[in-house]
Amino acid sequence: MSTSAEQAILDQLKVIRASRESVTGEQKWMQTHITELNLRRLLPDISVVGLHLMSVLEAQPLTGIDIAQKLGVTRGGVTRAAKKLVTQGLISTFQQPDDRKKIFYRLTPSGHKLAHYHDQMHATFNKQAANHLKADYSPEELAIINRFLVDLENFERQLP
Repeated sequence: MSTSAEQAILDQLKVIRASRESVTGEQKWMQTHITELNLRRLLPDISVVGLHLMSVLEAQPLTGIDIAQKLGVTRGGVTRAAKKLVTQGLISTFQQPDDRKKIFYRLTPSGHKLAHYHDQMHATFNKQAANHLKADYSPEELAIINRFLVDLENFERQLP
């Protein structure tokens, strides 16, 4: 690969990373699809971590440490997002009677609804992306792209 091609890939990755840090696309989709006014009003104050935190809690209640590991974020990021979600009435905390050290988080009924919308949004975006990729690339090209992305992820995990 030539230096200009390498630089073009690195530049594109920078754009992808920057856009990933913005919730505007997710929020716009959710604002147009959420029918409950009370949930729509809460949405602008919910971070990307908060949205994903609620989605991961759909399966079961979890501790902050478990959530951080599943989402690949810091415990501090989970704590900040969780405090806001508790204040908004979207999640609640509890402790197990036999282990008073650990604090668990679980969704409230409103939190379940919002997490469901968030999951629907991701399913819609993923389907659109898959259709776009299938239309523009052969299965062989997609296999190479996938191998590249896996290699890149492994490289970035090894960075200090």
